Amino acid sequence: MGVLQDSYTTGDDSRYQGYGNRWPGQTFTASSSYTIESVDLLCYRNGDPGTVTVSLYATSSSLPTGSPLATMTMTGTDLPLDAADWHSFTFDATYGLTNGTEYAIVVHCTGGDSSNDFNWRYKITGAYADGRFVYSTDGGSGWTGAASDALFKTYSPSASYIELTGSFGVAVGLDGILAISTALELTGSFNVAIGFSGGLTISGFPTNSGGLGVVTKTRVIAIGNNALYYEDK
Repeated sequence: MGVLQDSYTTGDDSRYQGYGNRWPGQTFTASSSYTIESVDLLCYRNGDPGTVTVSLYATSSSLPTGSPLATMTMTGTDLPLDAADWHSFTFDATYGLTNGTEYAIVVHCTGGDSSNDFNWRYKITGAYADGRFVYSTDGGSGWTGAASDALFKTYSPSASYIELTGSFGVAVGLDGILAISTALELTGSFNVAIGFSGGLTISGFPTNSGGLGVVTKTRVIAIGNNALYYEDK
């Protein structure tokens, strides 16, 4: 499970049946700039809706537009049967969202009918201020917006880091910037700042000029310009 970002999760009182050319969707506005990895939808299936595709789209006038920005497909019979539950859909590739920009989550099935369908729970009179329920009855060619909201959650990837333990020699004669793309958790004692313009001074940590300093459970982001940038967990 990733990190929850945007969502609308309560008050559902109806369902939209998706099958064939009936495509349901929900727009949302990114509350920050983040990488979307997956979505959860409150949904279920009746019978066998065929292959189910969940996609992320850009929007124009609060309606889906263009080609999918991210997508995933799954076998419809893997969805909850006859009773709604939260189901996770992980995109084949992540996509970077921009703060304040509206996007659309869209679902469609390769086949099915009113007895073999994808059902997405929604609230008829929606209360989500940053998006709306949308639907197409012609396979995505045209879209209609409604004053309703389907229930959804968006997720970014979980933070990852490398844990280092022991003693390490750091930054001997380092003149440039060392950027660490993966966050690091450091524990133990570290020999820091030998030949590093007289040593590092880090607020809240020891000042060292060749001695040992202890750094515990801190994520180092980058080292450079005589400074160490870190983030407390």
